[in-house]
Amino acid sequence: MYIMKMIPYNVHYEIGASLLMILLLCCIVGKKRLRTRSNNLFLCNVCLLIAGNLIDGLCGLINSGMITCSVHTQRLCNALDGSIFYLLIAAYVLYFLSLAYLTNYHNKQIFSMSILMVVLAAVCFVLPFLQSNSWSNGKYVFHGIPVSGITEGITVVYVVSAMIYLLLHEKKMGKQKKGFFLLCNIVFVGAIGLQHIGIFCCRFVYPILAVIIFAYFLLFQSPDFYMDRLTWAFNQTAFFDILRECVQYREPANFLLVRINEYNSLLRIHQYENLAQVRSNISEILRDTGTKREATVYRIGASTFAVHCRDKEQIKRLHELFLSYLPKRWEIEDEVIKTNYCYYLLAYEGDDTSFEKLVQWIHYARSDHKAHHKQGELITLRYDIMTETERQREVLRYIEEAILDQRMEIHMQPVYSLEQDKITSLEVLSRMKDQEGNFINPEYFIHVAEENHCILKLGELIFRRACIFASQNHIFDYGIEYMNVNISPGQCQYERLTEDFVEIAAEYDIPVERIHLEITESEFQDPQAVERTLDRLRKFGMQVALDDFGTGCSTLLSILELPIDYVKIDKSLVWSYGEGGNQFLDDLMPVIKNEGKKVIAEGIETEEHIEIFRRLQGDYLQGYYYSKPLPEHEFVKYVREFNHV
Repeated sequence: MYIMKMIPYNVHYEIGASLLMILLLCCIVGKKRLRTRSNNLFLCNVCLLIAGNLIDGLCGLINSGMITCSVHTQRLCNALDGSIFYLLIAAYVLYFLSLAYLTNYHNKQIFSMSILMVVLAAVCFVLPFLQSNSWSNGKYVFHGIPVSGITEGITVVYVVSAMIYLLLHEKKMGKQKKGFFLLCNIVFVGAIGLQHIGIFCCRFVYPILAVIIFAYFLLFQSPDFYMDRLTWAFNQTAFFDILRECVQYREPANFLLVRINEYNSLLRIHQYENLAQVRSNISEILRDTGTKREATVYRIGASTFAVHCRDKEQIKRLHELFLSYLPKRWEIEDEVIKTNYCYYLLAYEGDDTSFEKLVQWIHYARSDHKAHHKQGELITLRYDIMTETERQREVLRYIEEAILDQRMEIHMQPVYSLEQDKITSLEVLSRMKDQEGNFINPEYFIHVAEENHCILKLGELIFRRACIFASQNHIFDYGIEYMNVNISPGQCQYERLTEDFVEIAAEYDIPVERIHLEITESEFQDPQAVERTLDRLRKFGMQVALDDFGTGCSTLLSILELPIDYVKIDKSLVWSYGEGGNQFLDDLMPVIKNEGKKVIAEGIETEEHIEIFRRLQGDYLQGYYYSKPLPEHEFVKYVREFNHV
């Protein structure tokens, strides 16, 4: 205790600050460190602080006479003390700017100011050895010029200008963080001022700066803040920090995204703890495989990992390895979990691609849309993919607005009866426009509705609009016997579809016998469910037509097995037969007629087409020869004129 009282009290702070930084450095060394510019500058600051505090404490002991040494040693200590101080100032300013992604080496203002601080460090190293140098009240004087005052003034200008630069150029940082930066730098500049007026015999700035650096560390860069506790990979925050830094500094970066397919479905089937163990095991495989090749692994979502790679070639090699190493079957506590994976290549070329755009690409890969994922295949995330995604998002917005407002434009195309020689039915065709008033392909917006699980509400809206049209315009008084409404296979998987349609038809006094439903056998995810629904619809009195026969999706087996009443021959088959391209209809028509089904031919555009189906004993004709799809009021006018009613 007696010895400590003999030591100048400033040295207590120097020693304490040194110990604090040493302990902090020891803690960091044992942790996984995120490879960012700010982390590298942070370690540089810590090392300079340790060296500066120890050297400054030693200078304090020497200058106070507690330690005796040669003049040369004393000058060397003072030279190191001054030079380390100004190197530390430069490193500190670059560090707090790096936390806001502003330390761009191409920035002339920051670069020139940093060079100036390095020059000051060199001057301070040389100054103690010059003959004309003198020491007055703890300050250097060279030929009567107060060198210490000038250098400290330059330091204050440097710190203040850097802070102003941050406040002016960083728009995305919150007010609280900006306020924290401002407060820390006010304290720092105040410490320089107190040191200059000579209140402390040693560099009071060192312990103050140590506390500020430690505060920055706790707020921005704790290693635990970047770790995912479940998988021990880096977390999403770390990933986005790396990605943002690459974009800010135009540094190319390549990532391999690995996604567990249909993870939400797995959550409904398996225990969460077992799935968490699967994710942990996957992370371990990714880390073991990637670390050997100097790749960094991040967990960026519940079911998605990102591997930061050197280049695209490394991504391709890792993709091949993961295809072999990642199991598709896991046995966790007597539970068998089956997993599949998709892989994406996310490449930032150091160009004008924004951070927000890259995040959109990542969200595309992380989404649950089946169309986005191809099992095992390495998909490159590009502008064309995102353009399609943005288009789907826009169309989905139109669909949601239509459902919310209960409005949908429908057109009607007449269907001609060869037997009755008049228009006896119509097909209801839904229409949707974009912002510019252009029609969106119906197949496309129906596909978007199915992908986004809103096909039931959209289909119900179309059916309701058809019933409203029939009721308001009394179309059955003009020779129309029934109307055809399209439904999708996705709708048929809904158990209450029949009941809902019957209730809507009754609401508008439309007999269900007047309603025929058309379905395309394109993508029956659950054929049994489709057959059950079609059976129920027919039991209630509705009839069913198999649409687009001849497109390659439907077969003769469909005609024989599906509960249908009509077969609609696709226009491609009609045109091909008319051009002599095939004679398939000669064999097909008798089979359909023998099964008791009626035939509707689509794409009728010429007299020749009409004669062909008259000869083949077709039943109904539909096409531009009679009329294109018409808006509601135009169709009513057309059918009244055609049927002379």
